[in-house]
Amino acid sequence: MRFLAVAALLAALSSSITVLAAHAEGCLDLTQDHPHDPTIAASKRKGNLFIKLNKATNLSDKDLFGSSDPFIEMWLDKNYKQRSKDTKGTNPVFNETFCFYVLPGQDKLYVKAVDWDALVNDKIGQATIPLSNVFQNGKDGPRDYNLPKWLGLSSNGVVNMQMQYQEDYSS
Repeated sequence: MRFLAVAALLAALSSSITVLAAHAEGCLDLTQDHPHDPTIAASKRKGNLFIKLNKATNLSDKDLFGSSDPFIEMWLDKNYKQRSKDTKGTNPVFNETFCFYVLPGQDKLYVKAVDWDALVNDKIGQATIPLSNVFQNGKDGPRDYNLPKWLGLSSNGVVNMQMQYQEDYSS
């Protein structure tokens, strides 16, 4: 009975990863012959991290004139950032999928909301998201992540996204 439940869970995870992967660029084509192994230490993990950026809500409007045009930047390390398309308003809907190849030691995702301006972009808020849950379970979310103001005393908005992780068992 447990085998059937585990097989059904693996099939569901596999199909979810395939759906996200079909819309993400920048990922390696990894074989799905191996099940997710949560016992691998985070410091030794490598594989594809799929992120579906759903929406943002209640973003602070940093524009003095006109409407806010926010976008979202994401990175695991500063050498490789990905960003969403520009949107309008303080409650943008993105529905975009991103993929990062996770290297050993990369255990946090950095997410920053930015208001585009012709001269200098304005930071709206930033969150640091530990990846331990997605590494352990193979997926996480959809979930809201707060973009705190200075000292975290209040919020500059919320980003909603979901993540899935596909282990790379090669080498």
